[in-house]
Parts: sequence; C-alpha cells; structure tokens
Amino acid sequence: MLKGVATFGPGIVLVPLGALIVGSKEIVLVIAFLDLISNASLIKLNGALLRKSFYLPMVCAMVIGSVLGATMLTLVPAIYFDLLFGLVLLPLGLWMMLARRSDRALDRNDTIPAKPSKPAVWLSTLSGIMGGLSGITGPVLAWHLGRTYNKVNFRSIMVPLLLASALTRVFIYSATGSVSLDVLILVLLAIPGLFLGLRVGNKIFERVSQPWFARIIGGLVVVSGVKLLAK
Repeated sequence: MLKGVATFGPGIVLVPLGALIVGSKEIVLVIAFLDLISNASLIKLNGALLRKSFYLPMVCAMVIGSVLGATMLTLVPAIYFDLLFGLVLLPLGLWMMLARRSDRALDRNDTIPAKPSKPAVWLSTLSGIMGGLSGITGPVLAWHLGRTYNKVNFRSIMVPLLLASALTRVFIYSATGSVSLDVLILVLLAIPGLFLGLRVGNKIFERVSQPWFARIIGGLVVVSGVKLLAK
C-alpha cells in the first residue's frame, strides 16, 4: 500500500522488519524482486509525461549506483548489516518524521523540464548505491524531487528510476549467486500481498496526506533502527 500511495517506501518498512525475521542480507534480495514487480506494474501510470532527455541521464546514474551498491553487498560480511542498517535507518526515520513538506509544497509544480538538474543526477547515483547495498532506494531522491514536483509528476519520474534500479539489482544478485531458493519462495509468498497493497494504495493516492503518512512510517523506521542497533 505504501508503494501505491507514495511511490517509494516498501524497503524502508520491510528492511528493518524483515531483517529481524529472516536476516538483513536475505531481505535486501527479496525487496529487489518485489521492487521489480511493483515498479513494472506502475510504469504505465503517467509515463507519457516524461521525455527521454529528462529521464535517461537519471536512469543511467541510477543503474551505475545500483551496480556499485549491489557489488558492495556481495563483499560486506553479513555480521555488519544489522549495525549498518541501524545507523542508516535511525536518521532516515527521523528525517521522514520531521523534514517532509505539506501537500501544498508537493503540488506546486505541474511541469517537467527537458533535462534533469545536476543534483537530481548525482542523487540518482547515490540512491542507486543505497538501494543496491541496503534495499532502500527512494528516500534521498524523493526528498529532492518531492520539493519540486506535484504528486503526479513525482510518480512519473520516480517509477522509471526505481524500475531501472530494481532490474540492475536483480541481475547483479542473480549473476553473483546470491539468490537462493528460500529467497525466491519468500518473493512468491509476498506477491499476493504486494498486489493487494498496490491496488489499495493507488485508490487512495490522491486522498491521503503524504506528509502524515510518511511521519507514521518514519516512526516505525526509527523504532526498527533502534532494535537493530540493540541486537
């Protein structure tokens, strides 16, 4: 549902909760597949609003970052992941609770330029690295784009980028032999809930207050980050 409402966010919730249940590295792999499926199902929404000259540089940057992050994931021992995620998620949750703007701020721009800004390209790379390493791709880039575009354009920009990141991560994880049968079983078990959540989230996309929704999720992330640091 969070994906359908806010375009990004499932990894923010699933990483800390899943890490406590199935392990940090395993949940990152599961999220990569779920991101691929969910973004592929959302790509048809408002895609006509984008120009290739706008999204291709950002997609390339996202792919490069995802390759770097996914490669790092195969090199970092699993024992460090709980500490890493805790340190990342705690400030991230606080940011989501405190730094989100009002719906009016999110709705102020109804046009997409011909080319992306340099900060958008660099943040696409950073988001790709973070997604490949931790399964959490959207927040950094969403913070930047969310200050500039309304909800419709925001979604139109984010979905192709997140799809590119997910495709890259799934390819890297599969090529390096990181994907086990248990991971694939978890993905299959999660698919019905994923599509149900997307359906509900899309219906309330224009109605829900994203700032307050983000604050609630942010609180959950903070609690989960504290739990991971305390393990």
